[in-house]
Amino acid sequence: MPNRGIFEEKIVRGVALIASGMTDAGGWDSPVLARHVVEAVRIVGERLRRDPPVRCPLCGRSPFTRKGYYLHLLRIHYHEILQEVRSEAERYSSSRKL
Repeated sequence: MPNRGIFEEKIVRGVALIASGMTDAGGWDSPVLARHVVEAVRIVGERLRRDPPVRCPLCGRSPFTRKGYYLHLLRIHYHEILQEVRSEAERYSSSRKL
């Protein structure tokens, strides 16, 4: 398994928790992440959110329970989620500067 940073793990787990419906986007927060990153996690998590039975919007696999979808996102789409959050964080922080 590749070396994963603590912050990357926190980010991807946050997205997967929100996307799977295991936590509410408004209730998810992290005191160790910058505000624009927390907002990006919430946005990407909501974008990927599905209700069971779940069909993954990234690869089309199905069906998943909430926990199954959560694990699927962590195992299969880790890097895709991380890239989405990076892009969204950049968009969010640049739009806040205007």
